[in-house]
Amino acid sequence: MTRPMVAAVIAIVFSLTSRAVLAADGANEVSFKLYREYAIVVRGSIGNVKNLNFLLDTGAVPSVLDRRIAQKLHLTGSVEKLSVFTQNLDTERVIAPDVQLGPQHVKALPVVVRDLSFAEKALGTRVDAMIGFDFLGQGPFTIDYQFKMIAFGPIDSSLVAIPYQAGPGYAVVEMKIQQQKLFLLVDTGASNLVLFAGATRDCPDAIQNVGAQTWSNMGGEIRVKQVQLREAYLGSVPWGSRNVFILDDTGSSPPAGLDGLLGTVSLTARRVGFDPEQKTLAWD
Repeated sequence: MTRPMVAAVIAIVFSLTSRAVLAADGANEVSFKLYREYAIVVRGSIGNVKNLNFLLDTGAVPSVLDRRIAQKLHLTGSVEKLSVFTQNLDTERVIAPDVQLGPQHVKALPVVVRDLSFAEKALGTRVDAMIGFDFLGQGPFTIDYQFKMIAFGPIDSSLVAIPYQAGPGYAVVEMKIQQQKLFLLVDTGASNLVLFAGATRDCPDAIQNVGAQTWSNMGGEIRVKQVQLREAYLGSVPWGSRNVFILDDTGSSPPAGLDGLLGTVSLTARRVGFDPEQKTLAWD
């Protein structure tokens, strides 16, 4: 399957409460705050601006810089369209210099500039950038949700692992519902499994409606249906019967080749690991 050049699929952000930060013990470990049990916020720097709040979001393709920080760094660039689920937004693409997160560093990271105040309002904390897989995928790393820590380095070989398909700045895994294959963007910035409506039309027997919710993202408020999914497999791993969410089309098509988002916390795992060298997603 040919993967598309996805402009961006941005985090679904809600209101929540924060948890305490735990100290990281090693040079390759970075502690984080966890909001509403899924949103990871960690300290980093860009250029000469230190102590920035990074929302880690592997679904942000590319990474996103808040307009305030772009202005502080005197960054300017070209205007282009950004796809946020089924909406298209005008953004500015710039080069962020010297992006640093723990031991990870990128000298020049292409990012898009947007107002991220929606995330600040939802989380109750400042969000200076959404850092995606274009930065995080330099090497293997593990997110430990129990101890609120990111470990950069080889992932534990005892974790359950499935392959993913890699593209520029994103990872995609395969889900099978009945006999239909769906391709899901792996998204640390989403709290659930989210499917685009068009992807579910051929498997109505596997979906039972539960209700509806309203979410907020960079494009504004979006309405989603809550359903229960049956007879599903993530890679070769049975998914069981779980609640997922369906995002209706709103006049624009979802990113080509993608059928939804896999929020990593929907794996209900203590640890989630990404290995760009082996192209595997792992969890326990």
